[in-house]
Amino acid sequence: MKRTTALVLAVFFLAAVATAGEITLNVQEHVLANGMKILMIPKPGVPRVVCHIYFNVGSINERPGITGIAHVHEHMMFKGTQAMGVTDVEKDSAIDRQIDALMGQIYREKYWKTDGGDKAKITDLQKQVDKLVAEEKAFIIKDDLWTHYMKNGGTGLNASTGEENTGYYVTLPANKVELQMMLESDRLMNAVWREFYSEKDVIMEERRLSENSPGYFFNEQVNAAFYAASPYHWDVIGWMDDLKKMTKADLAQFHDTFYVPNNAVAIYVGDFDPKVLLPLAEKYFGRIPKGPDLEPIRTSEPPQYSEKRLYGEGPAPTSLQMMFHTVPAGHPDAAPLQVLGSIFGSGGGMRGGPRGGGGGGTGRLAKALVEGKQMAVSISASGRSQLYVGAFQFSAQPRADKNVQPEDLEKEIWAEIDKVKKDGVTADELQKIKNRSEAGFIRSLQSASGLASSVGRAELVRGWRSILTDIEAIKKVTSDDIKRVAAKYFAKDNSLTAIYQRKMGR
Repeated sequence: MKRTTALVLAVFFLAAVATAGEITLNVQEHVLANGMKILMIPKPGVPRVVCHIYFNVGSINERPGITGIAHVHEHMMFKGTQAMGVTDVEKDSAIDRQIDALMGQIYREKYWKTDGGDKAKITDLQKQVDKLVAEEKAFIIKDDLWTHYMKNGGTGLNASTGEENTGYYVTLPANKVELQMMLESDRLMNAVWREFYSEKDVIMEERRLSENSPGYFFNEQVNAAFYAASPYHWDVIGWMDDLKKMTKADLAQFHDTFYVPNNAVAIYVGDFDPKVLLPLAEKYFGRIPKGPDLEPIRTSEPPQYSEKRLYGEGPAPTSLQMMFHTVPAGHPDAAPLQVLGSIFGSGGGMRGGPRGGGGGGTGRLAKALVEGKQMAVSISASGRSQLYVGAFQFSAQPRADKNVQPEDLEKEIWAEIDKVKKDGVTADELQKIKNRSEAGFIRSLQSASGLASSVGRAELVRGWRSILTDIEAIKKVTSDDIKRVAAKYFAKDNSLTAIYQRKMGR
């Protein structure tokens, strides 16, 4: 049966006053019959192509019990398929089934029984598992995917998991893009979760290393307290208990739900001909069956009706965080909040340390509290809008050598907030941030990998054209807009204040 396709060509020109001159960007958009989007940005020159695939899934698509699974899944996508990463798939699969059966018994004994189960039985079962794992190693080809890419001139093979999306990356010679489509479509259709339990151990060790960083647990609790109900409540790496108890069946269900073509976008940037690339996309990605339509997350963050305060202590430097709930991406207030974050907090570190006497920031807070009153070692502010939520955050480290307390900085920040609520910001401040934002935007589009990342991730949220409408929205922000959002969102009942005091020996 002949496959039907929808082809949309979108070309736009962005003119900007910058040293790079006028920037021309040509995005060609192709939608396969199974719903997968192919975005192409031809850039003649160096015969290489940046190849990214993004899936509209991250830690917010998890639930209690399987937190961290998006990140675990990203790791497991490098463990091979029916055809990759193994010398004898039948023997390997037979051993894997035995391991799964034994691990199922261990899980029930350890996690289903309130007393932790029969320790002797668990030890005996684990010995059997360890013996099978050792046998399986004879059939596993380590780093097989990377070897195939490297032998064909591939560089930058990597992946990343965030709260809202997961990406897979590689850069190849222009004449090797077909290899990427063949291998990535194979991973989508035929992924095999071999070495699942040992890879979970690797990820749990990643978490343990993070836990050893001073202040980690406090910051994790701050995030959990700020997001009370929505799945932004947990970190991408997940809770340790969930990592321990997560099963291979959980992983397979997660893959089958979210790793479907209608939940993905592939983007190519570099020296290629779209007329050559599109038939290859049809051949490889077009063969993957469409999955069910995916429902957005159900639990949004409810309004906060009372002030939250957290106090902690430990070996990390004394610090202050002030957080406010704001708006998701695309909301009319997102741009004024982003601009205000830059006005408050661009820069903010001290030159020469606490006794250096000079500030390295250009934002209001740095000028007032680092350079002027010399109360802070560093201070910053930022407004961030995501798919379902938004947050505005102030972060500061007080001058210990002057016995400045976090509460002292808190009062000063509120005073600066009140000034903005009353007087807004100056025309010079506004224009400086607008110029800086536009220049940064232009720079982000000049590298092939940066362009692929910006366009690909934006496509998953509000469409790739939103990167243009967002920068235009920033250029239209007024002082009255700034005053309005400051009055609306900077309220005690909408805030969380986290104060951490340095105490050694903990």
